[in-house]
Amino acid sequence: MRWMRAIAATLASRFPSGPLIRLLIGVLIAVSVGALALGFSAGYVTYRIVTEHNDTEVVTPASYLLSSYVNLNFTDRSGGEHEGWMLLGLRGAPVILLCHGYNSNRSELVSLGILLRENHFNVYLFNFRSLKEKEPYSALGLKQASDLLAAIDAITRQPAVNPRRVGLFGASTGGYAALVAAPQSSRVKALVVDTIYETPEQMFRTEVDRRLGGSSSIFRTLSEVEFHLFFLRMKPPVMSEEIPKLRAVPKLFISGRDEPSLAAATEDLYNYAGQPKRLLVFEHSQTSLTSGAEKKEYENQILTFFLSNLPLRAD
Repeated sequence: MRWMRAIAATLASRFPSGPLIRLLIGVLIAVSVGALALGFSAGYVTYRIVTEHNDTEVVTPASYLLSSYVNLNFTDRSGGEHEGWMLLGLRGAPVILLCHGYNSNRSELVSLGILLRENHFNVYLFNFRSLKEKEPYSALGLKQASDLLAAIDAITRQPAVNPRRVGLFGASTGGYAALVAAPQSSRVKALVVDTIYETPEQMFRTEVDRRLGGSSSIFRTLSEVEFHLFFLRMKPPVMSEEIPKLRAVPKLFISGRDEPSLAAATEDLYNYAGQPKRLLVFEHSQTSLTSGAEKKEYENQILTFFLSNLPLRAD
C-alpha cells in the first residue's frame, strides 16, 4: 500500500486539486449544457419539420365558379378520413390524382385541376392530412404513399371514371408518394413528379437547412438521428430498384432551379428511370409558383403530357 500512497502523492503534486479541479468541473458543466441545448434545439427543429402542415384552403373549385364537382372523401388503410374534391370531366375518361406538396393542401392544385378538367379529364384533389389525424407526424412521403394507394382504390370505384387508366401528379412529398405508389398499382398509366428525392432523409436535410439558413454537420447529424427515432419502423423503398418497374409508364420529371439540392435528386431519379421519360427544368418548382406566365407554362406542359400519354378513350 505504501507504493500506492507514493503514486497518489506524486499525482497530487503534479495536478493541483483546488483551482484545476474547479476549472475542469466548470468546463465539463459548460460542455454538458451546450450539448443538451444543441440536442434540444435539434429535437425542436425535427419536431417542427415532421409535424408541419397547412390547413388553410385559399381557393376551392367554387372560387372558379365550377359547378361540375363533388365533395368526395375516402378512408385510408388506418381508418383516417381524407377530404377530396372530384372534378367531373368526360364520363368514362381517365382520372388524374393531384398530390399536394409539403406544408400545403389540395387548394394549391385547384388551377391545375381546373385546366385538366376543361380538357375532359376527371380530376381528384385531396388532402393527405386526415380529418381526425391519429398520427400527427409526417414521414415526408412514406405514409402519404399508402394514403395515395387508398385514394386510387376509392376513386377508381366511381362509375364516372375509367378504372383502368389513372394519372398521377405530385410535388415534393406528394411527388415522392406518387413515385413510391406508382409501381404498386397497375392502374397508373402516366406519372408527373416535381422536385422529389430518393429518401425522406434527403427532404428532411433540405428542410433543416431551409429553416436555419444552412446548418453545421453536428446539428444536422443530431437532427437526423432524432428523425430516424421518429420513424424507426418505417423502411423506405430503394428507389433505384423501384423506378425501373415503371418501364411501360410514361414519366415526366420536373425540377426547379430554386431547389438545387432536390433538383439534383430529381435528376438522379430521372436517370434511374427507363423510357418513356422526359425531364423539364424550370426556374421555380410547383410549390413556389403562384401566378403569371411561368405558372401558365408549367401547367400547360403538364396538360400536354397527359393529353399525349393518357388518352381519353374508354377502354
